[in-house]
Amino acid sequence: MREYRIELGDNLRDEIRWILFYRSNNPELFNRSSRVVLDFSRVPFIIPFCLLGLIAFIKFVHKKTKTKIVLSNIPTTPTIYQYLERTDFFQLVANMVKIEGDYSSTIRWDRDYAPRKMHGIIEIERNQMDSANIISQTIYELKGRYDDILGFFSVKHKNAHLFFTILSEITANIPEHSGSNGYLLVQKYESQNKKTISTSLSIMDNGIGIRGRIEKQVHNGSRKRIKDLKADSDYLKFAYSEKASRSGAGLNSVIRSLNEWDSHDTAILVLSGKGIMYRKQDSKELIFNDEQISFQGTHATIWFYGDL
Repeated sequence: MREYRIELGDNLRDEIRWILFYRSNNPELFNRSSRVVLDFSRVPFIIPFCLLGLIAFIKFVHKKTKTKIVLSNIPTTPTIYQYLERTDFFQLVANMVKIEGDYSSTIRWDRDYAPRKMHGIIEIERNQMDSANIISQTIYELKGRYDDILGFFSVKHKNAHLFFTILSEITANIPEHSGSNGYLLVQKYESQNKKTISTSLSIMDNGIGIRGRIEKQVHNGSRKRIKDLKADSDYLKFAYSEKASRSGAGLNSVIRSLNEWDSHDTAILVLSGKGIMYRKQDSKELIFNDEQISFQGTHATIWFYGDL
């Protein structure tokens, strides 16, 4: 059995580092029965988009190798282990990983004493009825904690209620278009100097992606073949351009809601197959291009920024 030991390093702290990591460790490189070890020893920080990306990576590698992925040297200082525990990461990957080391004496997060500034990772079922109930319940619970997670924005932005419209649209795309279970994680950040604040909304699924959904519609006759769609970014751009209730309508609605919110204070990144769509903070330009490797399914993150 060949062993692959992969140092995660600081690749979980922002989106670009994660894309570079995924490019260097494409799950397609692994063979059946390969032993894959993920070394957390130098991980200083994890953001939600990268955490969901890590789940996708683990699922893909587990499917490829048919063996459990080893999680090694998870730091307890800084509190990486506690972060993974309180986001429910370990529960979601329990059947796909083996944790190397003894963490029985590690201080656990006290759910009754210390409220978390995230909702925990929510698994969204592929069944539309089940997923609708999960999404509805999640929105209800987030609204109950609005002051803690989003209260700042309600003061600054008259359209802050659009957060829930955006969340509903982007999560509804998972059961409607992916053919796969998906994941959602919402988290609030405050800078150490207490001068800036941000909330991130990240989703991920391992489904067929936007290209796969459009091609499936063409194949089953519910859509005519579209000319000039070659690269995955072409499919992303086409999906975004649709305003009716088709594959990209949710994406189009999300961008329109972000524009209503305030494009100065938001950013978005969407990965589907090899296609990438993004818009930086302080920019109104949507950029589409293609990566060298393919991300199975669709991964997306939206950032809401503000100054205190």
